[in-house]
Amino acid sequence: GVITHDQAIADLFAYVEQGVNTFDVGDIYTGTEEIVGVFLAAFAERNGKAKAGKLRVHTKFVPDLNALEDLTRQDIRAIIERSLKRLGQERLNLVQFHWWDYAKGDFVQAGIYLEELRKEGLIESIGLTNFDCTHVQQLLDAGVSVQSNQIQYSLLDPRPLNGMLELAQKNSMAIFCYGVLAGGLLAGSKPGEESTNRSHIKYRLIIDDVGSEYYEAVLRLLDVMSVKYRTSAANVAVAFALQTPGVSSAILGPRNTNHIDELVELDNLKLTDKDYQQLRALQDRLLETNYGDIYSYERDLNGPHGQIMKYNLNGMRAATIPR
Repeated sequence: GVITHDQAIADLFAYVEQGVNTFDVGDIYTGTEEIVGVFLAAFAERNGKAKAGKLRVHTKFVPDLNALEDLTRQDIRAIIERSLKRLGQERLNLVQFHWWDYAKGDFVQAGIYLEELRKEGLIESIGLTNFDCTHVQQLLDAGVSVQSNQIQYSLLDPRPLNGMLELAQKNSMAIFCYGVLAGGLLAGSKPGEESTNRSHIKYRLIIDDVGSEYYEAVLRLLDVMSVKYRTSAANVAVAFALQTPGVSSAILGPRNTNHIDELVELDNLKLTDKDYQQLRALQDRLLETNYGDIYSYERDLNGPHGQIMKYNLNGMRAATIPR
C-alpha cells in the first residue's frame, strides 16, 4: 500500500527505542532496503556510528526465476552491491538466499559464489529462505557457511516439525519464522477482510488447506489463553512459536506502531508447559496428514500457492537491474 516516508522513519525510531534492533527486508521487497537505509543514516547522525553499528539488517538475495538457468557470479555481485548501496552499508549483516526451482540452474554454485563474497567482506553471514532439509544439507556439504533459514511456521503450518528444526539444531543454524500470525489471521483479522492484501490471500490458502474447523479451533484456544495470560491472542501465538525447540526468532510485520505496547508484553510472556502442549496437540493433528517439508506447496508453480507469487521482481534479465 501507500507508504508515508517520514512516518515510516519515525516508526523505525520508535521500535528501536523499545528495544528492537533487527529489521528484516529484501532485495525484492519494493522500497524496504531504501527506507531502512535512510533510517540507518538518520540514526547514525542522531546517535553516532557506534550505536548505529549495533542495529542489524537482514536482507535477501532472490534471483529471478528466469535467471536461474544462466545465473553468473556477476549477477550475484550486482544484486549484493545494490543492496549495499540502498542500505548505505559497507557490509551486509545477513543475506538470506532463496531459490525458486531446484530443477533449474545450480543453486549450490550460487551458494558458493555468495560464500566468496562473504570471504571478500561484502557479507557478514549467509542465511537461507524457504530451503528444505535436503537442499540445506547439499549447501552445507558444499562448504557454504549457512547460519540461518527463514521459514514459515505457525499453528497453521507445522512443516518445520518434519525435520527442519532438528536439522537446524544439529548444525547450530538459526531458524527465523515468518507467518507466525498468518498475516494477521491469527491476530483478529478475518479471511476476506482485505481481499487486496497479498498476505491475506497467501494465508487464506493456508486456511483452505487446514480447513475452517481446525482454524476456528485454534482461534478459540488462543482466545481462552489470552484471557488467562491477560494479553492478546496474537502474543499467545507468537509465544508458542518461540517456545518450540529449534526456533530462534519470530518475524513480525507491523504496519505502524499501533501494536508496539502489545509487542513489549512478549518479553515477559511464557506459556506453561501444559498450555504449550495443548496448542502443540492441535498442531500435531495436522502432521498426521504428512504435511511435507519446507515450502512444499509453494514450489508447485502451477498450484494455488505458486500462482500468486511474483517470480522476476529483480529484473535480472531485463536491460538493467532495477535500482
